[in-house]
Amino acid sequence: MKRQFSLSTVFRMTEKSLLRKFFELFCADVEQLTWDAVNRRNIEPLHQLFDELPSNKRDQAEIALRHIHSLACEQGMEELRNAADSLSHDESWNDIFQSQKSLYTKSLLAWLSYRDIFDHAIQFFEVDSLTWWRKRLDLPKINPVFNINSRNRLEEYIETLLKTTQGRGYTCTVEMAVRPNGVYYFFAHPDDYVRDSLVHDDDKLLVHQTIRQTFEMVFAYNSIDGTSELSAKLPKRIKESLESLFLKHILGINMPEDEEKPFDLSMLLDPNFKLTVSPDDNLQVFVNGITVNWGTSYTVGYFVKGSDSVREFAFERLGDAIHHERIVVKKARFRFVFPQEGQKRPQTMTFEISPPFACTLKNQQPDRVEKAHYYLKQWRIEHAQEKDTDPQGNVVHNSGVVAGQRSVDCPETSTHEYSGAH
Repeated sequence: MKRQFSLSTVFRMTEKSLLRKFFELFCADVEQLTWDAVNRRNIEPLHQLFDELPSNKRDQAEIALRHIHSLACEQGMEELRNAADSLSHDESWNDIFQSQKSLYTKSLLAWLSYRDIFDHAIQFFEVDSLTWWRKRLDLPKINPVFNINSRNRLEEYIETLLKTTQGRGYTCTVEMAVRPNGVYYFFAHPDDYVRDSLVHDDDKLLVHQTIRQTFEMVFAYNSIDGTSELSAKLPKRIKESLESLFLKHILGINMPEDEEKPFDLSMLLDPNFKLTVSPDDNLQVFVNGITVNWGTSYTVGYFVKGSDSVREFAFERLGDAIHHERIVVKKARFRFVFPQEGQKRPQTMTFEISPPFACTLKNQQPDRVEKAHYYLKQWRIEHAQEKDTDPQGNVVHNSGVVAGQRSVDCPETSTHEYSGAH
């Protein structure tokens, strides 16, 4: 669950000596404050200092503090560690993260002293929070080609697709970042529709401001597993076209006609199906939300709170209809419970699967995500496809060979490391 941003929380949980350095960077009059009087119970002077910043500086400071707040958690620390492993850093970095300082202090220290690592981490952290993911399995395990030519081609084709189908996307920029786990991220930023917004000017008067923002689409290609995912708030047919463009111009392959479906929930309709887990994992799993569909016209959802399972409740309501050949599970919400010794409230992880391509299992702790994927494959809810590669780099399936060839890194490959996930 996304944590609510609060200026007070950031001010209260961060060392005031670092907050002073932060405000100095935004040209605040820090000498006016009696810093010895500032403590967790008295942060009003910090709010006053923030409010007195010029509007443009205040906006920039708020954005920075929001990012600092986002990374001030265990998942944020993990992203910072991954970013530090990807980028060069000195011994002082280890001193910071092996210390007993608060998570907010560590996050602000990274922002102040290691901006490249911080920017890399926040980008991947934000990617982990994206939804609308579409996944496919049947891809070769190769290094993608991302040079000036392939990038320009992908940008031009995305622009053409969006202009002809939606009347937007007049300019598109694509950037790439790589994670140590072999996942390549391609961030596409096409122009959105033009907007006419009301804003306050320097005289606090409402004025019209015309702006054409970009919106974000993210392609994630796992070169180890041979899978790709696409996050974009677009209709299904356009997402499929975007996926085809990405595969052709970055991976050098054509879209396979027979696509392996990554997710299947049909087994949830079997009353005898059990979400069996190993006792050694000290784990409990529940389905506390399920949406079913009859044909194309009638859809109904059943949801419960906490750790109750919804399947028995749904079976009672469905009755004999559960055996109807046209009934389909459209979506299910899974709840993993991780009891911790000595803790009254166990840690939980909740996510949804919508077959055949969508899963929200992204913005969670990596070790728990790995455990969830393991069991989803054991239950045959998530499919994993093993592929062999011939000497030319073609992926061999039981039905033949997927068109494509091995890609190699080009000297002019351009990478943009800002922040991403998976």
